[in-house]
Amino acid sequence: MGSFAASLKTLGDSEGLPAVIHLSEGRLSIDAGNESIGDWALDEIRLEPTPTGYRMAAEGEQIILEFTDLDAFQAELSSNGKREWSLPDKDKLLTPVDKGIAFAEKKWGTLLPEWAFTRFMVGVAIGALTLTIVFPGPVSIVLLVVGLLTVMLGAIVFTDPMLASKWLPGRMAPVHVLLFGLAILVIGVLLGIIAN
Repeated sequence: MGSFAASLKTLGDSEGLPAVIHLSEGRLSIDAGNESIGDWALDEIRLEPTPTGYRMAAEGEQIILEFTDLDAFQAELSSNGKREWSLPDKDKLLTPVDKGIAFAEKKWGTLLPEWAFTRFMVGVAIGALTLTIVFPGPVSIVLLVVGLLTVMLGAIVFTDPMLASKWLPGRMAPVHVLLFGLAILVIGVLLGIIAN
């Protein structure tokens, strides 16, 4: 069990109320003088680190806890199994996305340009999928137009090998463009059927 001198403040207060914070067996309790302010299981509260202590959220209320010995409180808090509340690291969240991009680039990198294997394009794909779910009718029309244009491009580069070598990236062949255009057309038709 650990007891720690602290100052309690509500949001916006400049002066704090002297208090003692007790940590024991996964519970946190606060006493001010001879009065008990509260007793909570650590799982019932949220503690967000501040420069001098923690912002504590419990039962819909928030208070600021400022400690005279913050390091000792943090050590005791860790030993009681409460992890500090914080936003997850952006890089850790995006690691699976980056692995997926690397896998896709390794598999299809010779057929598509480099910009197709970026986080931005993953975001575009997720946005497009969301729009497809929310607005299947208009997306169907867009896919039909894009598919038709892609098939036309495929036909042009199929008949002119010189243009194919200038316009198509890597090992992409005119047949790939035609197949890609046909796939877009089929998806557009299916979405149109679903929308109606």
